[in-house]
Amino acid sequence: MIGKISKTSRWTLAVGALALLLGLTGTILGGRPERPCPMAPAGGSPPQEAHRAVLFEGYEIVAALKAWDRVVGISHYAYDNDLLKQVLPNLKQIPSPGTGFVVNAESLLALKPDMVVTWDRKPDQVDFMRRQGIPVTLIYPEGLADLYRDTLRLGRLLGQPERAEKVTQLMARNLEALRQRLAKIPAAAHPRVVWLWGKPTTITGNKGVVGELITLAGGINLGGKVDNFNQELSMETLVELNPEVVLIWGSASYGVADLLRDPKWQTIRAVKTGRVFKASRASTWSPRVVVLAWWMAHCFFPQEISPAEYRQTVDAFYRECFGIPYEGTP
Repeated sequence: MIGKISKTSRWTLAVGALALLLGLTGTILGGRPERPCPMAPAGGSPPQEAHRAVLFEGYEIVAALKAWDRVVGISHYAYDNDLLKQVLPNLKQIPSPGTGFVVNAESLLALKPDMVVTWDRKPDQVDFMRRQGIPVTLIYPEGLADLYRDTLRLGRLLGQPERAEKVTQLMARNLEALRQRLAKIPAAAHPRVVWLWGKPTTITGNKGVVGELITLAGGINLGGKVDNFNQELSMETLVELNPEVVLIWGSASYGVADLLRDPKWQTIRAVKTGRVFKASRASTWSPRVVVLAWWMAHCFFPQEISPAEYRQTVDAFYRECFGIPYEGTP
């Protein structure tokens, strides 16, 4: 799922203008892969306050900030976002000039944005937008502290600083409540966990929000020694790690049943005991990390965090953060 908001990046001009334009105006194709490591940071400063924002990233944060009057465009991926479908009845009426992977330059410029929120995986696109005079805000949180900071920054840029402060406090309060809830569980009972990304052999490392959430929820991240956001491993290495719990990224193209029936996974303890779970498609860069953390804790300690407690807790969070009830399942 990771760099910091408003980082600075330099892109060596090894690609000609024609190739750049072809990359920017291409057709949006394929599904969204796991979040890779960020490229070099990009420079430039966003405006003091934006009134015509395009969100290639951060739209779940904006759902909590309630700042849609400042949004003139969104990522094509946002149309399939379950949260946005609930909070925005007119979601499909907001134009989309592409995604953080592929931007339609003509459509983007027609929206006349005074800020674009994206990530730094495609520095050629970032450089192009800045050359057109469009301020770009980059988000790629490396942990919860960065996610809080990004939320506060977007709140200031979109004219909702007080709301952003309330949202970050709400997130921190709920995560601390979970930490306290699990404090008495002995260390020996904490399960050994892997989080799988777009490929079932790619695990989360010791960087990024997900690894931090695993630890907060009482798990032992078996990717903790991987000094990266994620790392592809051999199947032999995964068998040696022998996780007690396997968690799957919600946007992965495979699911629990695929691992449970895969012959290569049959010797792994999590498969033997049926402790393989797939997360919702919620962004790991949004206030919904609170829901993800409580879901993890329920998966790790089902006798301690019951489905009823999970549902009650996250429903209260949803209502206060997004103004809607929680409709998911643990």
